[in-house]
Amino acid sequence: MRQVVYMANAEGGIIVIGVDENLSILGIQGDCNQDIMKLENAIRKLSIGITAKANYEVIEGHVIIILEIEKAESTAYFTRVDTSPARQIAYHYKKVEGKGTLLKEDLRYTKVFKYMTVDAFLTSLYRKKWRFFEPSKWNDKYEQRFYCATYSQPNATGNTPQLFATCITREKNSEAAWKVYAHGQGLSAHCVQLELDIIKLREQLRKSGNRFEERPIVYKNEHFIMELHHKKHPKYKEYFDTFTLDSFLRLLSLKRDAYTYEQEVRLFLIPQGNNPRNSSKKAQCIDIDINWRDVIKRVRVDNNCTDAELRSIQSACFTVGINPFIKNYTFIGNGNPPTNLNNIEFEKFDIDAMPGKTKIRIK
Repeated sequence: MRQVVYMANAEGGIIVIGVDENLSILGIQGDCNQDIMKLENAIRKLSIGITAKANYEVIEGHVIIILEIEKAESTAYFTRVDTSPARQIAYHYKKVEGKGTLLKEDLRYTKVFKYMTVDAFLTSLYRKKWRFFEPSKWNDKYEQRFYCATYSQPNATGNTPQLFATCITREKNSEAAWKVYAHGQGLSAHCVQLELDIIKLREQLRKSGNRFEERPIVYKNEHFIMELHHKKHPKYKEYFDTFTLDSFLRLLSLKRDAYTYEQEVRLFLIPQGNNPRNSSKKAQCIDIDINWRDVIKRVRVDNNCTDAELRSIQSACFTVGINPFIKNYTFIGNGNPPTNLNNIEFEKFDIDAMPGKTKIRIK
């Protein structure tokens, strides 16, 4: 299976089963149709992003299986366990001096977090949606740079489509994130942090009708991002030669190293049809159906939320089948909640809280 992934990330190719290293035809013993079925099932269950087709041929009275592997449109993955995408091991292929080199990148994180304002959280719950934006909508001009660029590479037309994205993070205690999402007025003055089931989230996004891609952010200095598109740049060939959709997504996963603390993971959705990209003034968004009941594992809520705001959160949670409970706290006006709800722990949280005494004596 690793060889299949390697070939898919390289140029594709053919594996012949039933021939030894001396090219002598040994053939397949048993039912070749059963072997083909097992092979195709293994590829389907234990890999992501691979298109392969198996057939058999009879040569000199011996049956051989020919496995044809297409070059992956984006990075292909190998997972050791069918039912646990969180244990995926990703392989990213790049060309170095004309030779193929596999670099292993670990995607085995099991906890991810999403920061929102209380206002956005309530809206997402009531609408049962998650909003994704075109990258041209992002505030950071450095992050818009490669989405809004004009590409002249031979394969650029089909590999720079309109797409939509959102971000999650692997960082649980991010003071900066709390401050960013607690800067507005009213319900937008408070932050919530959602701990998400990344496995369930991936499943739902793959069922959205859009192509789904997940990329950890690669942090580089400003000079690297500003100069990368010049052919004299030492990394130009790595990003722009043999330009593919994977190349485009790699560019959209670059961010200034000043934000390394974010530990961001970017989620991309690519609609069918290869629609044109929009500039920042015409940037679009799409709303994706999300079953929040299955995706949310725990929630932190700004400790400064009032009782009325917490009651609003509780009511919104009821609409998606969630019963929020906060230790040592009773929601105001709390009657009997609806039945058949998922009990999910909510924590009143203060990012600036300091344990121990606030006043100290220094001798």
